[in-house]
Order: sequence, then structure tokens, then C-alpha cells
Amino acid sequence: MKSKSSYLLAGAVALAVAGWMLSGDLFGKADGTASQDSASTTSVTAAPAVTTESELPENGLLVSAVEVKNQPITRIIRASGVSKAKFEMTVSAKADGQIISLNAVEGNDVAAGDVLVRLDTGTLAEQINAAKANLEVAKRRREVTERLAKENFSAPLEQAERAAAYATAKVNLRKLEEQLSDTVIVAPVSGLLETLHVEKGERVRRDTATATILGLDVLSVVVAVPQNEVSRIKIASKVKVQIAGNGSRHGTVSKIASKSNPATRTFDVTIDLPNQDRKLRAGMSVEATIDAGILQAFAMSPAHLSVAENGVLTAKIAVDGKAVTLPVEVIRAGAETVFVSGLPDDAILLTVGQGFVENGAAVNYKLASAS
Repeated sequence: MKSKSSYLLAGAVALAVAGWMLSGDLFGKADGTASQDSASTTSVTAAPAVTTESELPENGLLVSAVEVKNQPITRIIRASGVSKAKFEMTVSAKADGQIISLNAVEGNDVAAGDVLVRLDTGTLAEQINAAKANLEVAKRRREVTERLAKENFSAPLEQAERAAAYATAKVNLRKLEEQLSDTVIVAPVSGLLETLHVEKGERVRRDTATATILGLDVLSVVVAVPQNEVSRIKIASKVKVQIAGNGSRHGTVSKIASKSNPATRTFDVTIDLPNQDRKLRAGMSVEATIDAGILQAFAMSPAHLSVAENGVLTAKIAVDGKAVTLPVEVIRAGAETVFVSGLPDDAILLTVGQGFVENGAAVNYKLASAS
């Protein structure tokens, strides 16, 4: 009896579960909301679909295109570097002596020949006076001997001795005068007196550095140019130089290094930059834009360029209904536009959608405005 009751209870439970499931399915069909939510949840959690070139219809893709019309564009090479003085000359003492006066001020301009430092002359003035008197005596004796020789009253040996004595006296006087001149240290060139290395009263020796003069009327801007671009630069090429915080100026290339920097494999290019107003100084960071000649080039979006496996930039054109890949070179680059050479005039450049067309494949295109 108990066993029969258990079977009846189990059957009742099964019928209840079946009825509940059936009612839920029926409600879903009647309302439609539950089924739509279920489908929405499925689409969110599923992996997004990716469209590949192989999945695109072979003849169904319409690629945008423009007609190439090249124009003269100046090729530019950008390089950074540092400004330097045109020259930096250290002036040294030519004699030993004590400094009795400084005749120049640091930071001021000096002209060639201006006195910078004076040394004590010691007894040089007296020695020079004595040497002049000795030279005068030797000169008179030589003249007397020469007159006597003409009258055959002087021996050739005596005549030679008087001539030698005169030459020796002349050399001695010249040496003393040079020593006196060496006590006055002058500027050998015009420029800015950057540093005086000595003080008044100091005793210096020969070859002691006394002053440093900088040439700042023209600065030498030295920039590092990569080895693949240095051959495009020529002597006297025009350059626009941007100086941080000091605007821009125009200069010219004056020197191109024949040997690269072993650490960077770049070549130093020197640019002469006018600086008569002295607003620029040595050691400033600069950005140079070098004029490297004019080429025929076409303006396009960098998004329409591709990179080949060997690293060469390429663009696609349409020839007889097929895509053809051509190597190109960027002549000038901007934020949204690049100028490239290597595309023939009147060629049909494939733009939007060109990435889905393989080289040599048939292509359908629609011409658009070049802008």
C-alpha cells in the first residue's frame, strides 16, 4: 500500500514539472520578449565577426581613386643640432713677464689689433736704445770701409768684417724690438671677448692663455644627418633654422663631413647662420630644414600608402583594370598629407579600399576629387 502511494506521488511531481515547462514555452511564444532577450545576450557574448579579403566578393568591391597630377615640390631634410661660434680663439702670451694692465673687458667686442694685456717691459727700452746706437756705429764703419775699398785703401777682409758687424747689430736690434712688441698682447681677430684668463699683477710665462675671443657675427650650426640623406645635400644649399625660443632664420650649408660619427652613423653638416644682431648664442638647440632640391611629387593621404616586406613604401594604381603596386618615396610629410614621387602623371591612384586589392588583381574603381 505504501509502495503504491509512492508511485502515485512521483507521477504527480513529474506531471507538474512538465506542465510548468510547457507553460513557460507557451508564454515565451505569446509575448516574444524572453526570446528576444535571449537572442540579444547571445549576440553580445559571441566573438565579433572579422571580414577578410578572401571573404570579400571578387567583383563587388568599389575602390575610390584619383588621377595623379604631379607638381614641383621642394625636398626637405630635417635634422637637429647645436649652434656654435664661427671660431673660438685663445690668445696666448708670447713672452714672460708681469701683467701691468688689462685693456679690455669681458663681454665686449674687440677689433683686430686692439690691446688686451700689457706686460712689464723691464729694461727693454734701454737695451733698444743701446742697440740703436751700436747699429749706427756699425753702419758708419761699414760706409768708411766701403769708401776706402773704392780707393784701394781697405783690405777685403776688413770690409767683410765691417759688413758682418753691421748685420749683427741690425739683427740684435730687431730681436729686442720684437721682445718689446711681445709685451703687448693684442687681439688677432675681431670678435667678442668671452674670457680674460689672467689678472693684473699676475706673472705669466710664454704661451700662457690670456684671453678667449668668439666669432658670433656668423654662427656655425652643426646638425646630424642620416647616411641615407646626406648625399642629397650640397654646399650652399638653403636652410631654414628654427631656434627654440628665438624664432627662425635662414642660412646656407658651408661644410659636409666626409666621415660619419662612429656612434650614430650620422654625418655632421655645418650651416652658416647670420647673427649680426647677436641675439643668438653658441650652444643653442636648433632644428634645421635643409633644401635638398625640387622634385615632381603628388599629394596624398599617408593612409593610402603600404609598406612592402622589404620595407619599401608603395602605392597602388589601376592599369588596364588591374591593381599595380609601385614603389614611391616620401618627399615631404605633413600632419595629414604626404608628397610622394614615383607616380606617373595621369595614373589612377587607388585610395579608399585599396588595401583589399592584391597586386595584379582585377579592380573596380570610381574617380573622386584629388582633394
